Amino acid sequence: MKKILSLMLVLTMFSSLTACAGSGGQAETSSRAAETAAESGAESSGAAAESAEETPETAAAEPPAEADEAAAAEAGTEAPESGTDSAQSGNILVAYFSWADNAILDENVDAMSSPSVLSPGNVEQLAGWVQEETGGDLFSIRVTDPYPSDWDACLERANEERGNGARPELVENVADMEAYDTIFLGYPNWWYGVPMALLTFLEQNDFSGKQIYLFCSHGTGGLANSVEIITEAVPDAVISDSIFDCYEEDAPSSEEAVKVWAAGLGIAGADSAGGAENTAEEAGAGSAVSEQPAAQAEAAAADRLAVRCGDIEVIYELNDSPAAASLAAQLPLTLEVEDYSTNEKIFYPPQELDTSDTPAAEGGAGTLAYYAPWGDVVMFYGDYSANSSLYELGEAVSGADQGGGKCRPLVV
Repeated sequence: MKKILSLMLVLTMFSSLTACAGSGGQAETSSRAAETAAESGAESSGAAAESAEETPETAAAEPPAEADEAAAAEAGTEAPESGTDSAQSGNILVAYFSWADNAILDENVDAMSSPSVLSPGNVEQLAGWVQEETGGDLFSIRVTDPYPSDWDACLERANEERGNGARPELVENVADMEAYDTIFLGYPNWWYGVPMALLTFLEQNDFSGKQIYLFCSHGTGGLANSVEIITEAVPDAVISDSIFDCYEEDAPSSEEAVKVWAAGLGIAGADSAGGAENTAEEAGAGSAVSEQPAAQAEAAAADRLAVRCGDIEVIYELNDSPAAASLAAQLPLTLEVEDYSTNEKIFYPPQELDTSDTPAAEGGAGTLAYYAPWGDVVMFYGDYSANSSLYELGEAVSGADQGGGKCRPLVV
């Protein structure tokens, strides 16, 4: 499967939008309208036809403190690990499943040829960074019957478990799930879904009313059906549309990106107060996610959107249309960005925008627009032809001339 070369962006809304009716625009023609819907579908659904053999993601849990081990032996469960220095967080749990932490490690496994099964692994690293940012308690989901360290054998067993609807037994459970109201749940994509042990964990705990944020490390299949499977398993939970996912080979370099995502959710615990500001400061000038104080003040001055992609930063002033309000309601987002033609970059928000009473886009370079037939948001950095299906969301007030630049990849 050809992997689309993509750039990454981080969208942050600095003030809430009030949805008001905008003036309508006159329908006009555009060369973009000549593009076929079939071509669009091929570009935006590349992950749907991937091979079933997704490379597994990895992670390994930190050993619990001796006091926790004693308590687990007595109560039959294990509390989230105290070694994370997160006792003050109180209501945030970072739970994850990893292959490395659930495998029988063969002595002949080579670190270069079989890195996915060795600790530390992809999902564990992501979970650790989420914990650092939120101050939550870290918990590794482990099975009593470990998987083989050979991926083909692990894949075969995982497929059998999926076909049989198995629920592998877990070594321990969270000691007091009622103490948590916010759950970060990390996992790899196995067979276009989730490891069956993750379903064991979800089904043996009560997640009613709890807020769940998902993060996933995967191969070319992306999230596949994993979100739907998790949603079905915990129908009474509130699963956020803001999902962090990255390719397995990119996970080791995703610390900055995953921390920005977690900080943008606005739920950091006591140990990470000011985490978002600290992340930006630590990133340094010109980094993929840093924002200078002047830019922050400028974006906060109105209903504006800051788009950061590598060293490029563009600030848009959004209009008062329902479409702009629809986009703002989905923020913050971390999404793939694609170059399209020679005058625009595009990305696909998770949900369609409401184009009712939204004016047609008739501006030039610096326009932020929404192309309804494809469901993509367009950042124009060159002139374009108007189109009756192209709706204006706002105009750039800073950095519009940077749009055609090359972004340093921000792995998410």
